[in-house]
Amino acid sequence: AVFPNEGPQKYYDFKLVHDKINELTSKVCGAKRIVDDPIVLKVFSQHCPDLTLIDLPGITRIANDKFDVEKATKDMSMRYASDPRTIILALTPANVDISTSDGIDLALKADPYQERTIGVLSKIDIMDQGTDASKILKNQSDVKLSLGFVGIKGRSQEDINNNMTV
Repeated sequence: AVFPNEGPQKYYDFKLVHDKINELTSKVCGAKRIVDDPIVLKVFSQHCPDLTLIDLPGITRIANDKFDVEKATKDMSMRYASDPRTIILALTPANVDISTSDGIDLALKADPYQERTIGVLSKIDIMDQGTDASKILKNQSDVKLSLGFVGIKGRSQEDINNNMTV
């Protein structure tokens, strides 16, 4: 892996890549700021296709008199999602009402024919007792996507603290 904006150093250990991303995030964003300045990382391998992955901040609503964070995050996301070459992974937590998801709403505005949008349902492991994500994952809920949904379970804080790999 290489961070082209940071010089020629090559990284072969993805723990070091992770650490470098955290370092650059702190350097670029500071304390909880959102900036429209990407951290560029190139990963080279014979075993994967050429892709550009862009990890955008979620739609954020915080009170800040000097900066409209919600507008900034929506504008940034829409700019990238509107590119017709972009595959949109519309992330929404499973423990909230999917019909009110900002991510799904933004994706449907950028991709009204749903040719490029895949729903990603996170936090399946922390859904309330008795709730069920199967209808969403089977694309049988009120919110349907042409390419459907996938479910993911992230690492818990304990897993992260114990350096469990993804």
